[in-house]
Amino acid sequence: LGPGSRFVLADIPGLIEGAAEGAGLGHRFLGHVERCKVLLHLIDCTQDDVAGAYTTIRNELEAYSPELAQRPEVVALNKIDALLPEQVAEQVTQLKTVYDGEPLLISGVTRVGVKKALSEVSRHLGLIAEEENAGEDADWTPL
Repeated sequence: LGPGSRFVLADIPGLIEGAAEGAGLGHRFLGHVERCKVLLHLIDCTQDDVAGAYTTIRNELEAYSPELAQRPEVVALNKIDALLPEQVAEQVTQLKTVYDGEPLLISGVTRVGVKKALSEVSRHLGLIAEEENAGEDADWTPL
């Protein structure tokens, strides 16, 4: 993103249904997610049910921690290079049945949209930092 722009990403493998109740490695993965300030959901657009994949993650986050589920999120359909443009458009339409925003379209292979996704994460982190620092010096005076 440029000089001075940096943050740490935690790659959390896909959660399975029931992760919040301890299925699979759910609690271990969700414990790591708790340390994240922004969530970047990468949804494989080559799967049959992108809406279901997104819903499963959202449900597990909510079941584990409503506070965690309220964190800022960036949603992206990944692997767009593997589908025809009209198929990608169909997946976007399907995802929008359960997600109110506009999902980003990215490809890890061709890097299309990757910088935009990272920029969105960085933007959210900047907003969080501003909120955390707001009023911090308001009561301070040099006298």
